[in-house]
Amino acid sequence: MDQHQTITLEVEDKPGVLSRISTLFSRRGYNIESLTVGHTHIPGISRFTIVVTGDEAILEQIRKQSQKLIHVLKTENLDKSQAVMREFAIVKLKYSGEHIPKINELVDLYGARMLDSRNEVLIVEFSGTEEKIEMVFNDLKQFKVLESIRTGKLAMRTGQ
Repeated sequence: MDQHQTITLEVEDKPGVLSRISTLFSRRGYNIESLTVGHTHIPGISRFTIVVTGDEAILEQIRKQSQKLIHVLKTENLDKSQAVMREFAIVKLKYSGEHIPKINELVDLYGARMLDSRNEVLIVEFSGTEEKIEMVFNDLKQFKVLESIRTGKLAMRTGQ
């Protein structure tokens, strides 16, 4: 059964690594649903979190092929039951005084942070599970959304 699968890769922070990884996926016809890359606490090491659609066998094949790439140090398949997975979103809203109580209610409900407010334009940061971020965007439909951006998934295995 096809479903979203999450794989993480720890890589050396070198030119061309992203290109090699995306080429591996595209050559084999795998669609990347989400891709997030960032530095780790170790200098020179970056971490990719990649979400693809497919079954577990496809994910294992992708992981093994990724492990063979130059500069890839470690690969791991992550299951929702064994990992913490989060997304982040920043949304710019146009508002008027009458909207303030409802906006404050949503900020409290979702544990959001107001980052900027001027000239009746508000920028709010949300974080949470994919499902929570979907609910945020659904609830924000009642306002005039000027801009929004959403990260791909960040994932980390629980425990040691």
